[in-house]
Amino acid sequence: MTMPPTFYLRDLGPQAQMMARNCNNDRLAMALQYVALGSMIVMTGLAASQILRDAFGDRGHDHGHRRPR
Repeated sequence: MTMPPTFYLRDLGPQAQMMARNCNNDRLAMALQYVALGSMIVMTGLAASQILRDAFGDRGHDHGHRRPR
């Protein structure tokens, strides 16, 4: 049984750009460029949220509401 290739989000942008350069199909190259751009935007958002979480602490999901004991 063969396993499908595993792609990590951090590697998807550079891989898609490399594949876009090597293919001879303009539509596929444009789609791969959009995949690369989208994955870079998502990774930037994740990095920004991690920086904010580290700077201000993890507030949790309670939003200031605590259960009475």
